[in-house]
Amino acid sequence: MRKNKSLRTALAALAVLAGAVLGVTGSPQRAGALDNGLARTPPMGWNGYNHFSRDVTASIVEAQARALVTSGMKADGYTYVNLDGGWDLLQRNADGQLQPDPAKFPHGIKPVADYVHSLGLKFGIYTSFGTTNCAGTSAGSYGHYAQDAKTFASWGVDYVKVDWCDVPTQDYPGMTQAHVAQMLGGQMRDALASTGRPMVFDANVNEECPGDCDDWTWAPSEANMWRISYDIGDNYASLLTNFKNDVDKYPYAGPGGWNDPDMLEVGNGGMTTTEYQGMFSLWAEMDAPLIAGNDLTTMSPATRAILANRQVIAVDQDPLGRQGEPVVDGANGIWVLTKPLANGDRAVVLFNSNDAPETVSTTARQVGFASPPAGHGDEYLLDNLWTGGHSQTTGTIAATVPAHGVVMYRIH
Repeated sequence: MRKNKSLRTALAALAVLAGAVLGVTGSPQRAGALDNGLARTPPMGWNGYNHFSRDVTASIVEAQARALVTSGMKADGYTYVNLDGGWDLLQRNADGQLQPDPAKFPHGIKPVADYVHSLGLKFGIYTSFGTTNCAGTSAGSYGHYAQDAKTFASWGVDYVKVDWCDVPTQDYPGMTQAHVAQMLGGQMRDALASTGRPMVFDANVNEECPGDCDDWTWAPSEANMWRISYDIGDNYASLLTNFKNDVDKYPYAGPGGWNDPDMLEVGNGGMTTTEYQGMFSLWAEMDAPLIAGNDLTTMSPATRAILANRQVIAVDQDPLGRQGEPVVDGANGIWVLTKPLANGDRAVVLFNSNDAPETVSTTARQVGFASPPAGHGDEYLLDNLWTGGHSQTTGTIAATVPAHGVVMYRIH
């Protein structure tokens, strides 16, 4: 539904005022963070887009849900089974309702959600802030936020991913992209909340929003997670780009709201085991949502071992909810990240982004430890979260790190 000119002008003025109050380009403090009781730790689950693109069907969803259970990943904490773009038709029905593609979902969405729930899992779905999905093949939710939120609730949806695609920004003359995104984000937040059903809100804005939408500066008051970079690709260059776009956003994340460098590519075949271990470690250190994007029904033991590393998962899911921050910030391709944990430990990642092995070193003081109390000695215990090895140090933390790889420690 198009706004008339006077209403558009009023909305523009209100949005500018809201931007000044809420700080669209404000400080890196999480004042006013969304508190809907959800995503107190980063969401974990599966989404089919990275492997199946827009060709996910009811039978694929149900098979992946079963695999989450039989593989043990449900027990590891993977909870959500999420549809991405392509599940619905381009046209709505006569009542304005979204229409599931009958070739992919012949019985509709609710029976699929019910099946996922019967396995003790949760179900997620996709839509767009605009009139279509990003491929232009399915209807989006623009002008129907409240209607679609009610539909999703009636189907038993637990998680809603909303892309920034085909948004008619011309409806809001004089407003910046960031202000339009913030305004529509608030409308979708309120639409979901008004249903009374708890649904994680994944605002997937920044990748498609031209200019400086910088959703991490305003989305914490509106969403449970927000994209900070481009769609991930199954290659090391893409991994590195999305990591760099996330690593400095640590002040904005915390319980209930998370920076999202996009879904995992682990197991899709475009990277080495070392690179996939690195991706999983960096995502966990940065408190990213851990959304598997591979075919769970055919994954190799090596892929399963990465996705099932409970010690690394525990870093991501630590209840303190502090995203790791860099203390060595990529000079000469070397990174050191440190993340405080709820029991006083630190998770430390030594990351070598170069094309050859490197010795990476730091110190206990540099990663955030004070000197031990008198009478307690000055030794630190290092647990290697990939090899299972244990070592001690009086302060120096160093390792030979493979190309494109990490060494990850939990330090006491």
